[in-house]
Amino acid sequence: MDHYKLFIDGEFVDAANGEVFETIDPGTGAPFATVAKAGKADVEAAIAAARRSFDSGIWSNLSPAARAEKIYDFADQVGQQTLRLAVTESQDAGHVIKLSKFWGMLGSGMLRNLGYYASRDFPWREEIPYSGNVFAPGREWIRREPIGVCVGIVPWNFPASMAFWKIGLAIIMGNSIVLKPATSTPLTALIIAEAAQAAGIPKGVINVLPGPGGSLGKFLCTHPDVDKIAITGSTEVGREIMKMASDSVKKVTLELGGKSANIILDDADIDLAVNGACFGTFFHQGQVCESGTRVLVPAKIYDEFVEKMKKRAEQIRVGYQLMPDSHMGPLANAAQLATVESYVKLGQEEGAKLITGGKRVVMPGLEGGYYYAPTIFADVKNSMRIAQEEIFGPVVCVIKYEGDEEAVAIANDSIYGLGGGVFSRSNARAVRVAEKIRTGTVWINNYHIFADFCPFGGYKQSGVGRELGAAGLAEYTQVKRIHVNSFAAVESNFTMTCLSDQTRLAFVQYNCPTNVISGHGTLPAIYKEVVNLGCKRVLILTDPGVRQAGLTQKVQDALVEFCVGVFDNIAQDTDLDIVDAATAMARELRADCIVSVGGGSVIYTAKSVCVTLKNGGKCNDHIALNRLQEPQTPHIVIPTTSGTGSEVTNIAVIKSKAAGRKVFLADPRIIPNTAILDPQFTLTLPPGLTVTTAMDAMTHAVEALTSIMAQPICDGQALQAIRLIKENLPKVVANPKDEKARNQLQVAATMAGWAFTIAQVGLAHAMAHTVGILYNVPHGAACGIVLPAVMRFNVDFAADKLAMVAQAMGVNTAGMDDKAAASAAADAIEQLMKETGHPMRLRDVKVPEDGLDMAAFHAICDTAALFNARPVSDPGEVAALYKQVY
Repeated sequence: MDHYKLFIDGEFVDAANGEVFETIDPGTGAPFATVAKAGKADVEAAIAAARRSFDSGIWSNLSPAARAEKIYDFADQVGQQTLRLAVTESQDAGHVIKLSKFWGMLGSGMLRNLGYYASRDFPWREEIPYSGNVFAPGREWIRREPIGVCVGIVPWNFPASMAFWKIGLAIIMGNSIVLKPATSTPLTALIIAEAAQAAGIPKGVINVLPGPGGSLGKFLCTHPDVDKIAITGSTEVGREIMKMASDSVKKVTLELGGKSANIILDDADIDLAVNGACFGTFFHQGQVCESGTRVLVPAKIYDEFVEKMKKRAEQIRVGYQLMPDSHMGPLANAAQLATVESYVKLGQEEGAKLITGGKRVVMPGLEGGYYYAPTIFADVKNSMRIAQEEIFGPVVCVIKYEGDEEAVAIANDSIYGLGGGVFSRSNARAVRVAEKIRTGTVWINNYHIFADFCPFGGYKQSGVGRELGAAGLAEYTQVKRIHVNSFAAVESNFTMTCLSDQTRLAFVQYNCPTNVISGHGTLPAIYKEVVNLGCKRVLILTDPGVRQAGLTQKVQDALVEFCVGVFDNIAQDTDLDIVDAATAMARELRADCIVSVGGGSVIYTAKSVCVTLKNGGKCNDHIALNRLQEPQTPHIVIPTTSGTGSEVTNIAVIKSKAAGRKVFLADPRIIPNTAILDPQFTLTLPPGLTVTTAMDAMTHAVEALTSIMAQPICDGQALQAIRLIKENLPKVVANPKDEKARNQLQVAATMAGWAFTIAQVGLAHAMAHTVGILYNVPHGAACGIVLPAVMRFNVDFAADKLAMVAQAMGVNTAGMDDKAAASAAADAIEQLMKETGHPMRLRDVKVPEDGLDMAAFHAICDTAALFNARPVSDPGEVAALYKQVY
C-alpha cells in the first residue's frame, strides 16, 4: 500500500509519535493506503511553521500581484496532478470517476480566477470620501490586510474541492494555513500539498495534518497562535468549533449542515423538474450539505410527479466508483451507511410512504462496499424528523403543498438555510419565490451549481460567513481604518475640547463656491446662467405670496423657453412632504435645473429637491451631514427677503413631522450654483418681514463671529454684514422703495451666509429652531428675540468678539473693557430692533409660557448649540434665557 506523510513547513514528514492509520476504499470496504497520524506535537510544529512564515512576511508582505504569479504556478502543478487527484478522490471518498475527474481542473481554475481577482479587482484599499463625522475632517481610508494563521477543517464528502477552497482563499489573501482533512479521506489534500511544494509556495505557508478529528481539532481551534478557523462540516461540529473559538475570539467561517427545499411550481417543465429533483438529491449519493432533500410539489401535479420521480430514480445505476458507467457510488464510510439505514427506518415509523429504495445495494465481488439505493419517501409532513434532520445520504422527502406562499413557509420551516431550488417556466415567478426563501443560495431551474466568483454560505444554523467570490476572499482579511487628521494641532481639534476648557478652534478653511450676481437689473443674467450650467428645463420653486406679488412671473419671463413649470405650494416652514411633492413635479417635467424664488423655506426646499432629484427616493432618505459625493442638480437662487443667507450656505433645514423637530441636510454639495441679488425682488416685502429676515441675517453674522469655529475670513464677512444691516435696515423701514439700501441688506445677508457656512452658528439658532418647530414661530423673528440674551450669556467666553460687534454697530467703545463693550453690543442690537419694530418678546409671537422648560431640553440637543461660544449642556440655563425674553 502507498504511504502518505504529514506536510509541515514545506516538507513531508512522519508523525512525531510514529503512528499511522489506514484509509478505506468505501467501494470495497478494504484499506488501500496508510497515512501518518498527526498528534499534538505535529500540531505545534505546523502552527509554529505557519506563524513563522506569516510573521516573516515572505508571503504575507508580497503584493497581491506577486502572490498571484505564484498562485498561477500552483494552479499549473495542480493541473499536472489531475488524473492522480481523480483516481485518488474516487478511491478515498467514493466519488464516481465521471465526477472526480473534474476536481483538478476546477481547483486549478479556482486558484487562477480568485488569484487574478485578488490582484486586480479586490478592494485592498478604499477611500472614504465622507466619514460621517463632521467634527473630524481628514483623509479616511480602509486597508484590508491578511488575518494571519488560519486553520482549515474539511469534511469527508468533498475532500479535494474543500481543500482547494480552504487553502486557496487563505493563501491568495496572504495568510498561512494549517489544513486538517477528514480522518477518513485525507489523501487528495496531501497531493495538493505536493503541487504547492513543486510550485515553490514558501515553506510554512501551507501545512496539512491528517489525523483524528476530535483531538486535532481541539488543539488547532484553541491554539493561541491561530487567528482564524474555517470549517465545512456538520452543524453540531460547527457549534463546538464556535465555542472553542470564542475563548480567544478567533474569527470563524462556518459552512455547516442543510436541509434544503427544492420547490417545484405548478407551471414547471415536469421532466426538467423531475431530473432536477433527482440530481438535487442523489448527486454524490446525497452526501452534499446543500442537497435538495425536501422536494416540495404542488397538490395538482403531486401524484404524477412522484410517479415520474420514482421511475427516474430507479434508472440510476449504483456501482463501483471507478467504473465509468456508474451514476452513484458507495457512501463514504460504514458509519454513514448505518446512519442512512436508521433514518429510513425512522421515516417508515413516522408514517412516510416509501416509494422506492430503502435498502442496501449488494455489488457482486464488492460485498464489503457501502452502497445504498436511491430512496424516495412520499406523503411526508414537514414536521417529521426525516424532513427536519440532515440525513446525508440518497434519501429524499417529497412534500405536498397547495400554493406558493405555503411552499415558501414550508421551505423556511427549518433550522437550516444553506441551499434551495425553484423550478418554473416563469423566471419572474421563480425569482419572487426565491427572494422569499431564507437561504444562502437558490438555483432556478438547476441545482448544485457553484462558481468561483459567486459566494456560498448559509443562513441560520447553516453557517457564518461566505466562501468563494469577493465575499469569501474578504473573510480572510482584517479591515483597518486609517484616519489622518486634516488639522494636526490641539487648537483645531473639535472633539478633544470635551476634556479641556478650550472653547475656540483655531484653523482656517473656506469653501463657498456660489457665483453671486448683485445689483439693480441683474435678473436677466439668469438666462445665460442656465446655459452656463448646461441646463434646458427649469422648474421654479416659490411660495403663494411671492407668486401673488408677481415676482415669479418676472422670473418666468427672464427664463423665456427654459421654464417648464412652477411649484408654489411651499409653506412658511417647509417640511419633508413639501419637498417630496416638489420633487415629484420636477421628475414629471424632467427638470434639469431648479430656480428658487423666495425666502429661507423656498431655498431650503429647493436645495432638498436638488438632492432628492439627483439621488432618487424621498427627501427623508437623504437627511444627513456631509454624505454626498458628486455635484447635485443645478440650483439658482433669487432671494425675495432682506436675507437669510441661504443662497450661499451648505444647509437645508426641513421640518420632520415624524421626528417632531427640524432636521438638517448639510453638505458642501448643496451650496447653490448662482445667487442673483436683484433688489426689485424685495421691494414688495412687508415691513415686518423685512425686519425679521434682516435680524435672521444679523444673528447669522453675530453667531458666526462668536462661534468656536470662527476664523479671520469669516470674521471679516460677519463684521461687514453687521455694519451693513445696522446702516441700511432703518433706511428700508423708513423708505421701503430704497433699492440701494435693500440691495445692501441682500449683500449683508449673503456675507453673513458665507460666514456661518464655514464658522457655524450657536445657541440663538438652537433656541429659534426649537420654538419654530414647537410653536410655528417664524425663524427670523425667533432669532432676533433671543439674540441679545444669548450674547449676554456668552460674554465671559466671547467678550473680544462681541466688542467687535459693538464697534460694527457704531458704539463708541473708547474706555470700555471687552466685557462692557460686549454688553453694549447686545444693547445696540436691542435698540435696532426697537427702532425698526421687531418683536421683542416670545409672548408677542404666541409662545406659551408653560412650554419654555420643555423647549430648553430640545434646544440643548439642537446641532447648532454645539458651536456656541459658551458650552451648552444645562437645560436650566437655557430655560432661564427663554424666560428672560418671554
